[in-house]
Amino acid sequence: MKTNGKMRSRLRGRVVLSLAMVTALAGVGVSAGVANAAPKKLAPLVVGGIFPFTGSKSLLSSWGTHGVAVGIYEVNQHGGVLGHQLTAKYVDDAADSVDALPAFRKLELNHPTVIIGPFSPTIEAIINQFKPNDVVDFMVGGLTTLDTNNNPFVFRTSSSDSNEALAMAQYAISQGWKTGSLIFDNSANSQGFVPPLMKAFKALGGTIQQNITLTPGQSSYSSELTSAFAGHPQVIFDSMDSQTAATLFADGQQLGYMTTHWIGDDLQSAPQGVYAKAFGPTASTDLTAALPATPTSANGAYNHFLSDYQSVWHTTSILPTTFNEYDSIIIASLAMTMAKSIDPKVWVKDVTKVTGPTGLSCGRYAQCLAYLKEGKKIQYNGASGNDDFNKYHNVFSGFEMLGFTSSLNNVTRAYVTPAQLAAVVAKGG
Repeated sequence: MKTNGKMRSRLRGRVVLSLAMVTALAGVGVSAGVANAAPKKLAPLVVGGIFPFTGSKSLLSSWGTHGVAVGIYEVNQHGGVLGHQLTAKYVDDAADSVDALPAFRKLELNHPTVIIGPFSPTIEAIINQFKPNDVVDFMVGGLTTLDTNNNPFVFRTSSSDSNEALAMAQYAISQGWKTGSLIFDNSANSQGFVPPLMKAFKALGGTIQQNITLTPGQSSYSSELTSAFAGHPQVIFDSMDSQTAATLFADGQQLGYMTTHWIGDDLQSAPQGVYAKAFGPTASTDLTAALPATPTSANGAYNHFLSDYQSVWHTTSILPTTFNEYDSIIIASLAMTMAKSIDPKVWVKDVTKVTGPTGLSCGRYAQCLAYLKEGKKIQYNGASGNDDFNKYHNVFSGFEMLGFTSSLNNVTRAYVTPAQLAAVVAKGG
């Protein structure tokens, strides 16, 4: 009896132990099920921005940040990149080459996957930093020295200033203005316009009377204006920083020169911008600015960008270049998706694969993403137009010639098409 009692006691112990183990294992199973239902959230990918938040060209910072924000919004609204959301980190280069390298090093501490910017004034100061630091860059601007860019980690979705110069010349001739003077400051960015502009204007039958080079920051430009207007030109072509423009335009108003037609670069195109305000009351009739853009898009990319822009900034009155930053972020995101990697050393090779020249045309991130997931080849044509990079990682687009209303909002006065630019080149421009 005692033996049987001991055996029954042992059996009861084993049953209790077995039940405890089952319960424990069941608990593990439940925990594993919960873990599988809520996968670990992936870290966000940093989109770095190098823009001038201070200095004479600080207005460019709002152009850059507005475009980046809309690009990030578009990507994040549709699932991000390979499960990662995008987030932005910015640094200030003050549009000064001396400040550009420290700004880049500061940004690198955030380990950006892609960098947007800088603009033309400082790109040359840091262009050789991107490849050694394994970060892909989409610079903003048309600096002509990048027309033959050979850096494999640097791209731009904005057309070259040499093309913008052709558009400025073509528009002037189309308006019947055949005599002109040039007023450009001495920066590399501004001086890059001069040779192609002079060549194009002459090829189209125009005559350049004076080529004036300004030293920024002077207290007066009366003598330079007097020289530029000595031959009574029908049009003035110009490019300068905003502080220099404020002084020069004020002098021009006193001398009576602001009733002549002026054609400026894309810096002067901003609605309610400092250039238009400084130009004075005749801005609505006599100031025009060239801006790389596409007013319509066959695949709806531009209109979709406007919708995103309104969602983020609550207006469709866009700032210049914002579609370039937007396109750059989407292109980078698509390249990462195609490469199945967030490593810039890997996905940089796919940038040109998602932009053409062949494949299914798409202009919205979600649409392009769906094609890629189906294993289809794509050609992203975005808000800024054709993003098919050439061997120098440049694109070619048409230009809007933007004027101003009496309230200094933009109005499109003309659109210079790529075909018209090609015709200028064919004539020797």
